[in-house]
Amino acid sequence: MGKGRKKIPTKLKEAQGTIEKSRLVENEMQVDACRELPASPVWLSEIGKSEWYKVTNQLFNLQMLHQIDLPLIAAYCNEISLYIETETMLREKGRIQVFKNIDGTVKHTQAIPYQKIAKDALDKALKLAVQFGLTPVARASINAPKITNNTQINYFD
Repeated sequence: MGKGRKKIPTKLKEAQGTIEKSRLVENEMQVDACRELPASPVWLSEIGKSEWYKVTNQLFNLQMLHQIDLPLIAAYCNEISLYIETETMLREKGRIQVFKNIDGTVKHTQAIPYQKIAKDALDKALKLAVQFGLTPVARASINAPKITNNTQINYFD
């Protein structure tokens, strides 16, 4: 048996003009939107902090940044930074370990373990990214609320 369509939050249905009383969820959970851009977690790397500001800035300006989501956004930023940092190291040091016999001939080769770390980090980042509409496919299925306030904040100006 299939899962059916994903539920769309009532506020999003209202913004889209597609709300139908027969399809409303009773007592739908409401969460607090961020009223200002949050500082990045101190434990994120520099790459993670840079990603944090890109993501939170974008979601805030779309009025889609919520307090309860901040730990998951931090997790996304950590995973994407781990991926970038590991890939950078792999490009500098190589991806293959060579094991040699005592006489110097090649015994065997294998991928170094950091390749798995990079792959796992990217997989985790992609799973989290979909939740926030950060991939092209995920963005295509989200109708952002209409912005009524033209004041946008940009950390990069």
